[in-house]
Amino acid sequence: MKNLSKEIIIGLAAVLTIIIFIWLFNFLKGNNLFNSNDSYYAVYQDIAGLEESSPVEINGYKAGIVRDIRFINDGSGKLIVNIGISSGYKLPLGTVAEITPETVLGGMKIRLRMAESTGFHVDGDTIKSRVDRGIINRLGDELSPLINSADPLIAGIDSLLTAINSIFTDEFGRNILKSSEHIENVSYKLDTLIEGSADNLNSIIKGLDNFTAMLDKNTVAIDTTISNINRLTGDLSESEIKNSIDNFNKAARETAIMLEKINNGEGSAGLLVSDDSLYIMLTNNLKQLNLLLEDIKSSPGRYVNFSLFGRKK
Repeated sequence: MKNLSKEIIIGLAAVLTIIIFIWLFNFLKGNNLFNSNDSYYAVYQDIAGLEESSPVEINGYKAGIVRDIRFINDGSGKLIVNIGISSGYKLPLGTVAEITPETVLGGMKIRLRMAESTGFHVDGDTIKSRVDRGIINRLGDELSPLINSADPLIAGIDSLLTAINSIFTDEFGRNILKSSEHIENVSYKLDTLIEGSADNLNSIIKGLDNFTAMLDKNTVAIDTTISNINRLTGDLSESEIKNSIDNFNKAARETAIMLEKINNGEGSAGLLVSDDSLYIMLTNNLKQLNLLLEDIKSSPGRYVNFSLFGRKK
């Protein structure tokens, strides 16, 4: 290898690259150059959309591909299809290459319908051909309702697009542009505000950190304080406050009973409050006392005897 010149090495690399490219191209088309395939031909007036590299199936199994499609140069417009089949499959005489849909959504394939014969085709033979128009027509009939159903949907989509176009007018675009400018201004002001308040925010966060650290340091003291409060609450609940409150309630009830008896005229206090005879007697006595005092004032000699020389009148 050391004796080979650079030109030979480059030439070999170019040839190898071309070979790999040709093999890859044929492999992507479905042709494997390293596998031996037999070629068969089928002539069609209409291939119904069949394409090169379409699958060729035998009883639902892919046994080959469509290698080539070309017109027969005789002015008839017919097409000849080159079918590649693996050498392991023998086609009985009378086998028909039928073009049929590959899937409901589209695509065509060739389905080989085997005949019952003791003889077999050989490589390069032209086999019978036909197009399964029944399935194609049935697919058309089945797809027609779907297409008809899609027409209103397409009309609705068209109306929706028309409404959207009526909304997205030039004025709407200008409003959107103005809104975007306002949002940008607000964002700029928020950025400026946050930038200007960065120190304050840092101070607040630092203060919160210090407060959290202080709480961590005083966890024991806080727990002790809470325990003392709980104990004080328990002591108060177990003290004489409850008895005092009960006594107060009892005194209040007895006072209410006593006032009720006084209002009803029961007992001495009740008689004083409800009976006015004592009031009348006291009033009369006060009147008599006032008359007496007036009489003493007007005629004191009746009640007081006084003589400077010790002589009586």
